[in-house]
Amino acid sequence: CLMAANDIQALVARLRGPDRADQASTAAALAQHAQADDATHALIVWAGALSLLVALLHAGTEEGKANAADAIGWLAVDAPTCARIVGEGALPPLIALVSLSRACSNANAGINACNALENLVEDDPRLRELAEEHGAAGALAAAAHAPDCGWAQAARDALRALCPTQDDAERALGDTHLKSCALVAERDLENCALRAERDTLAGGYASLASLAGPVEKGHDVVFECE
Repeated sequence: CLMAANDIQALVARLRGPDRADQASTAAALAQHAQADDATHALIVWAGALSLLVALLHAGTEEGKANAADAIGWLAVDAPTCARIVGEGALPPLIALVSLSRACSNANAGINACNALENLVEDDPRLRELAEEHGAAGALAAAAHAPDCGWAQAARDALRALCPTQDDAERALGDTHLKSCALVAERDLENCALRAERDTLAGGYASLASLAGPVEKGHDVVFECE
């Protein structure tokens, strides 16, 4: 345990260093460690990682912000830690990362930011209110239409955590915008299902074609998905 504590402290100390690339890789390492067990999770928080990860969200590289969001998402597993993370100022940069990632088509950063927001606000009405005040609902509703299916689903999960009831959603988004988002989200989910079905069928057809040998041009199969 002492060795583990020393290792965690050494990692956290690297977040304070001037090398931005090293900060990014260190945040990724902390995200991995945070998944290990409760004791390691507690060590990371005890070592002072929360404020440094939030600082990285504000001023890190694109990779650094994505990895910091990932680490924060894994650390946001209990009410006291979530409150501390929000108290350090994590909400504005996380919400900004959701919007910026959509503009830059950075699915990894977008998914990490959405997951972090979901975990932070899911069990605390006060934190949900704070997130709404910072514009989380609008950013997540827009990200729910992301071209990447995993990213869109992460945004919808976070939006459900932020607005657990219909009344919450209408208050946060407005009834007209909510209906529009629902229609687009339904269409996007259908397209995701179609793409998955197309890929499965195409893979099966390719396997059969390899067994059957060359196929005449007139027998080509084309799968299309809007």
